[in-house]
Amino acid sequence: MIRRGTYDLICNILLIFAVLGTAVCLGLGLRAAFSVRAQFPLCCGLAAAAAVCFVLLPPDILVHELGHVAFGLCAGMKFPVVRVGRFECGKGGVRYRFRVGTAGETAVVPRGGAHMQARLFCMALGGALFNAFYAIAVLVLYAIFPYSPAVFFFSCFMPLSFYDAVTALLPAYCDGGRTDGGVLFGIVKGDAETDVMLRVLIAQGILHKGSYADVPRALLFEAPVVREDLPAFAALLYLRYRFAKAHGEEEEAARALSRLDGIEEYLGAEEREFLQKEKNSAR
Repeated sequence: MIRRGTYDLICNILLIFAVLGTAVCLGLGLRAAFSVRAQFPLCCGLAAAAAVCFVLLPPDILVHELGHVAFGLCAGMKFPVVRVGRFECGKGGVRYRFRVGTAGETAVVPRGGAHMQARLFCMALGGALFNAFYAIAVLVLYAIFPYSPAVFFFSCFMPLSFYDAVTALLPAYCDGGRTDGGVLFGIVKGDAETDVMLRVLIAQGILHKGSYADVPRALLFEAPVVREDLPAFAALLYLRYRFAKAHGEEEEAARALSRLDGIEEYLGAEEREFLQKEKNSAR
């Protein structure tokens, strides 16, 4: 895995090139439109629209998350929540979240527990591949239709799409956890964090059509030791708690709930709400 400082440095350098590439695309597109005077006002308007898209709904991130969804669906996954920038799409419809950052996130739940390594590998790779496909397709279209306003609009996002493809495949940790490349690296290496993640996904896949009676005890309780601040660890504790409750193991359930309480600072809003509810019911 790449050290966080090295990863940030590489990302910053690549981002500079991506921004310069975007400026070049804008300049070339406006210059081509200027030679066809009737298209110049339209292209100026499209450039302004592209700037608004960068702020509200970044197309490069949208393409990336669509890649995860497309490859995930082919791998037998379902997606409770997909977030692109400040827009969140889930069971409750589409919502705009003011306090959420501009990155993307795709929550995944498998439909079944078989062949989980290959399915996770496929889904993790999908985002970067879609970004690369998008950028290459726009390059080809630009070569064929250099004066097209539509191609000009989509070319504004091409450099950042390349940037997202490369940085997503770098094996590292970022603020949201491991990058897609980090997930792929963990699957190939078979590290402890990936082992726990796969156990959680397999259990969720079994529960999709079954119950906790169908989940092998060893799957949840013989997992390797990982850091407590990892999302996979919190998910594992949740499954242990639900497993113990389903089997009437009150002491084991109490231990799992106590450990969840001990890592409350690392839990998300929904997980904290669940923890508080279960603590209140246990009193």
